[in-house]
Parts: sequence; C-alpha cells; structure tokens
Amino acid sequence: MKTALLFDIDSTLTPPRLPITESMVQVLSNLNIPFHVAAGSHMELLEEQFFKPLFEFGFRGRFEAFISNGAIQYHCDYSSRPNIKEVDLFDIRKHLGDDAYDDLVRALENTVTIPDFRLPGHLRVFGDVIANRISMVNFSPIGRVKVETPEVRENRDAFVRFDKETNYRRNILDYFDNIFSDLMAEKGLKITLGGQTSFDVGVLGQDKSKAVRALLASGVEKLIFIGDALFEGGNDAAIRECIDDMPTDSKVKAQYFQVESFNETENLLKEFGFAKER
Repeated sequence: MKTALLFDIDSTLTPPRLPITESMVQVLSNLNIPFHVAAGSHMELLEEQFFKPLFEFGFRGRFEAFISNGAIQYHCDYSSRPNIKEVDLFDIRKHLGDDAYDDLVRALENTVTIPDFRLPGHLRVFGDVIANRISMVNFSPIGRVKVETPEVRENRDAFVRFDKETNYRRNILDYFDNIFSDLMAEKGLKITLGGQTSFDVGVLGQDKSKAVRALLASGVEKLIFIGDALFEGGNDAAIRECIDDMPTDSKVKAQYFQVESFNETENLLKEFGFAKER
C-alpha cells in the first residue's frame, strides 16, 4: 500500500513562528515513506521558517506543499537545489468579489474597536493586522511582522496567555459567525483559529482538506496527517472533517493525529516506525 505523511508546519514541524530545526530536518530526511505539508501561512513567512532551512540543513527530495490554509499547491523538488513550482491557485478576492472582500476586511479591522474585543493595555499591535494570502485572509489582533524581535515575541507570548485565560479568540469566532452569516451561506466563507494569535478567513473546500483530496487522487492509498489544530475551530479541523466524512468502505484510507509540539511529532514518527532512532 502506497503510504504518505502529511504535516502541518507551524508548531508541528517547527517551534511556533520559528524556523525548523536541523534535528527535525534530519528526521524528515530519514523517513522511510514520503511526506507532504499543509500550512496556514503563506510563502513569505514559510520561506524563512521552512522552505529555506529545509534545504540548508540537507533535505534532498520531493514533496507537495499546500499553503495559505492549504489552498495554494506547489510541487517542490529539492534534488539538487530548491525548485518550487506553483500547481494550483485560488484567489479569495475574486471568489467574493471586490465589494464583499472590502467589506470583509473593514469588518475584521473594526473588530478590535468593539468594547468587548478591545485589547487590554498591556498588549500592543506590531505590524499589519490584515494579511492577504491570496487564497485566504489572515487577521491578527496584535499584528504580524516578518521578523520577531524580543519585544514582539514577549508581546506574542503575553497575548497567548491572555487568549487562554479569557477565550478571547473563541468569543470573537462566535461574533464572526453572526456578522458574516450571509457570506458564509452565499460564498462558503469559513473562519478558523490561525496558529496561536490569529484567524484564518477562507472558503470551504479551499482549505487544508484540499491536500487530502489531491494526494489521494494522485495515487496515495493511505494518508496520515499530523497537526496541532485538529480541534473545532482550528485550521486543521477541515482535514479532520474531510477524513471523518470518507466512506468506511473506501479503497483509500486516511487518519489524523493531534500533537502539541514538534517534539511530540518526532516521538510519534518514531512510535509509528517511520523515523529512525538516533
């Protein structure tokens, strides 16, 4: 049976918002089955976090990458040098139309001005709160920067603690379900938690489930997904739902596993017998 692994990237193969480690690249290089990736972030962020260090730390192979919440597919050939070719692209602005897209962005930006969702005084905004990733929109109440300084990292960590203590993002998700109900019904809009600090705004079917469908259609007979956000509202949940909806008598099989960190991913791969003990 042709088996393959599918990984989330941030907090699954890497520390949160940090580059993949040389140790993890060695694990990926020594896997005894192929792997592919499905990530929420876009190329601008993932290039430094994953694609460049993957080659620099010695990986030489091929894989499919589904990024920007899984809706943009690249074929990656690292046999001699990084050769990354776009295979499929989805544009959320074209899908929604200019007027609906602009209304969506304005509503996202205005969220933090609502009294119930104003950030507490100890938290600051760095960079842009809205990032158009072509296939989806990322909204981060504390903003996003290309390079995290110690000050930005401290602010991020403080927000993560605040979010866990107050369910801040969960409460905003409930609010989004209400104000975007028409777009959800008419255009298939879907909003999930993105990473530790943001929201991913995409379209049903143009998400990480696209990776599952594409890989199974390509000839993979058994697919194993490993990610950190399979919970309800997480940006890996589309994969869980896609796999759960597969017919029980299907000739192709897929399963998923929740992890809390890249260290747990490595341990899981060893447990499955896919990674060599070092």
